[in-house]
Amino acid sequence: MSNVIRMPGKPPIELRKGCIFRNRSVQVMGESGELENRPCIVLYEAATDIPICYTGLERYLCHLSKSQLLDGKTLAARAYAVCHFLNYLLWETDIRSVHECTLETIRGFLKSSRHKQDGYDYNKDTWFRYRDYLTDFLVLYYECNQDTLPFRYSGNELRTAVVVRDEERHRKVTMVYQASLHLKAPRTTHKKNRILVDGYLDLLLYEAKKYEPDIALGIALGAYAGLREGEVVNISFGAVRTIRRGFGIVSGVEIDLTAEAPFFAGWKGKTDPGSIKKYRTQRVYNDFVAAVTALLDEHTASMAARGFSTEKDAPVFVNRQGHPMTVQTYSDRVKSLFYQRFLPLLRSTCEQQGTYADHAAFIDAYEAEYPGAHMFRHWFTMYLLTKAGLTSGEIMKWRGDSSQESMNEYIHENADMIRLFRETSYSFQEQILEAAAKEVP
Repeated sequence: MSNVIRMPGKPPIELRKGCIFRNRSVQVMGESGELENRPCIVLYEAATDIPICYTGLERYLCHLSKSQLLDGKTLAARAYAVCHFLNYLLWETDIRSVHECTLETIRGFLKSSRHKQDGYDYNKDTWFRYRDYLTDFLVLYYECNQDTLPFRYSGNELRTAVVVRDEERHRKVTMVYQASLHLKAPRTTHKKNRILVDGYLDLLLYEAKKYEPDIALGIALGAYAGLREGEVVNISFGAVRTIRRGFGIVSGVEIDLTAEAPFFAGWKGKTDPGSIKKYRTQRVYNDFVAAVTALLDEHTASMAARGFSTEKDAPVFVNRQGHPMTVQTYSDRVKSLFYQRFLPLLRSTCEQQGTYADHAAFIDAYEAEYPGAHMFRHWFTMYLLTKAGLTSGEIMKWRGDSSQESMNEYIHENADMIRLFRETSYSFQEQILEAAAKEVP
């Protein structure tokens, strides 16, 4: 549907501003047997929230290459960026179809999109990413419709492809450059909320053991060993090794991350299987060896009791159909646990115990912005900095960072939060956890 913005006659700007483009997420059955979200760009009447037109523009979000169709979250982000652009055309211009856009129109949108409604600038990397999403959309829209529509821009004006020779591998490589359109990115950087207060982890794990026991061990490995989400789902049973000393006492736990998981070899699913960012052998921090060992034993016993393989090449984490859990599934289940179980219980128990004022700032921050599953790795780093008192070099090794510079940059960017963790005790009140235990499951 190439003329989706076109409306009957020439409606006044007030009527156009009464409409809005939104991404309406739809669920489809994926190859893994799980429901996956896919975008659908729809024009709505804003006041009534009634759909006016199913545009079909989602087909132009990316080229039909499998590598780009894997991640439903990326597609949703692309749809959001495109909807933002379409609404700009609808509300700020008299353009009635995408092919009527000029380079100046596109530049005007990108210039306006550097700032949020609250006046603050977008994160620089976020702005670049959404600019690229829009460029991909406009280039593909042009390529698919150039023979039938009178465009006022061309794909070559938005993106340039240069073929260079890779002498080392004796092959040619295509380098793609997005047009700058003579625009500077925002200067400020928004610091994403990744804070999980020290004691909150106890409550989150408590809820995970009750309602999401299949990912409780994954959460612990993120918080107690600093594993990234993609690394968690790449663990096989043979990759987890317990170190024992005299009398069989467990003195350590190591996770082998020196190679991608064998069960993801030749992966053909539509969702991202996750990956290992830096190949290494990762140790659980000494203070948490006992907790991880107990969770590992419980998890292994649960898997075996349900008939799932616990052989060395079998995945430690599987979805509800018994297939290897992908990073998207793991992240989605963590988010669901966070908002459906942890946050309501945190709020209610704080209210019951009269401690809500002490936690209100964090609860409000969580409701405004989800910290993401990466919050566990952040928690791990904060623990090493504030509780264990390690040097930046030591923390770099525990985190599996590639360079000292990245660790120093991390410390610099989080200086205020590090000071807060050091100066204030946020150990979760024992009575709140006890009160939570009395809640009806």
